[in-house]
Amino acid sequence: MFLNIAYINRVNIASLNGSEGTGGNLTAMKKISNYNGDEFAYVSGQALRRYIKETLMQLGEKISEVNESGEPTFRDEKGKYINLNSKWKDDLRDRVFKEYCDLDLFGYMFPKGARRWSPIKVTPMISILAYKGEYDYLTRKQKPKKEGEKSGNIVQIEIDTLNFMRGNIIVNLEHIGSIVDEYNYDITPILSEEERRKRVNVFIDSIKYLNGGAKQSRNLEDISPKFVIAIKQKTGNPFLLNALLVDKDRNINIEIIKDAISNSGIDEKTISIGIAKGSFANEQIIRDSFSNVTSVSNALESLKENESN
Repeated sequence: MFLNIAYINRVNIASLNGSEGTGGNLTAMKKISNYNGDEFAYVSGQALRRYIKETLMQLGEKISEVNESGEPTFRDEKGKYINLNSKWKDDLRDRVFKEYCDLDLFGYMFPKGARRWSPIKVTPMISILAYKGEYDYLTRKQKPKKEGEKSGNIVQIEIDTLNFMRGNIIVNLEHIGSIVDEYNYDITPILSEEERRKRVNVFIDSIKYLNGGAKQSRNLEDISPKFVIAIKQKTGNPFLLNALLVDKDRNINIEIIKDAISNSGIDEKTISIGIAKGSFANEQIIRDSFSNVTSVSNALESLKENESN
């Protein structure tokens, strides 16, 4: 069984993922272009996974560490570091699975050969409307060379403004809390069923409360979903990824979503759709067009597991 979380978030003023330095006093954000040359803000999958990990940590989960050499480490009962590359054994692997949720959810690859596929796949977040070439400005203070002389460099920061971003997350429920043999696909559970359920549920909470991004100290932004389609399905196909469109008047394209759901063969009544009030102009039309529309929080809650699942 897979979870399919297709979502749209809303950006006010943000530079969520910095790009390579361009030289001079310009700080660029990551962008991609279409065939017409229009540019769209882009948050890489690596950055998004990092934001999810940091949100999990805020929710009380342990996140893996690295030492000064960039090597993965694990703390023993006394708080001392163990080098996972040199002492990786089954008993240590089991402890890592139980204590560090990110190594279970997002996988790992250590130089000594231990590795794990990620049960969670994420797409990059891409803006739906084109980048408008807007900038923010700041001043880098410098000590004046002479008394009374003005100093400081003006720096340009590329920002995405009043836009929407879309993304998709696919979760392989069967692989969470288990080792999967990459050759014969045998599955060996490490976590108990109760532990696995808790891990799935806290991950869903991390999407509900997702936060992170570059330049947050002065351009704090909310990247939690404002529209979400939550589905339990048999395969890992993110079939809704290209169906999420918003026009310049803040209207979600409903017909494309309906067509994608119809072609998927999934019963619409089993799908939960969440929408945040006031985020989209055609909110009421969306509520009238689908059979199960609720808040974003409730839609994500529908994916959680309990003892009866």
